[in-house]
Amino acid sequence: MSIWPAKPADYVPAVTEYAKQLRGLATTILSVLSLGLKLEEGRLEKEVGGMEDLIMQKKINYYPICPQPELALGVEAHTDVSALTFILHNMV
Repeated sequence: MSIWPAKPADYVPAVTEYAKQLRGLATTILSVLSLGLKLEEGRLEKEVGGMEDLIMQKKINYYPICPQPELALGVEAHTDVSALTFILHNMV
């Protein structure tokens, strides 16, 4: 049993490519931050696990539009436990 949906057929390849591009973006951001902190270019990436050991989690959520947003309470304040968090807010 696969954890990935069978439909749409191009879902898995699209998510795989998205993850690949996002991983490259993470490397770029960590490199720029390292240089800005006057560290060697790959230092922050190395500190968070390096290219091979850095774990990337994809959490894909869909929240339908609330019919009565004035009644929504939201969630409690929290912090993400990751080095970087990317949020795609695409108005879907």
